[in-house]
Amino acid sequence: MDRLRLIAAALALALLAAALLNYIPGLTDADGRAFGIFALDIYDDGLHFASASWAALAA
Repeated sequence: MDRLRLIAAALALALLAAALLNYIPGLTDADGRAFGIFALDIYDDGLHFASASWAALAA
């Protein structure tokens, strides 16, 4: 695997982790913010998942 494909695969994993962040118990507070900082909703999750899919296809 060349360097650009490795970078694209790493980006896909990072974006997939960002998309799944709200669904891991214990990482969101009572206000629904991830790590108490980021307020992500279903549209943000969808954009992260679509971007992760695009990066995975590029890899």
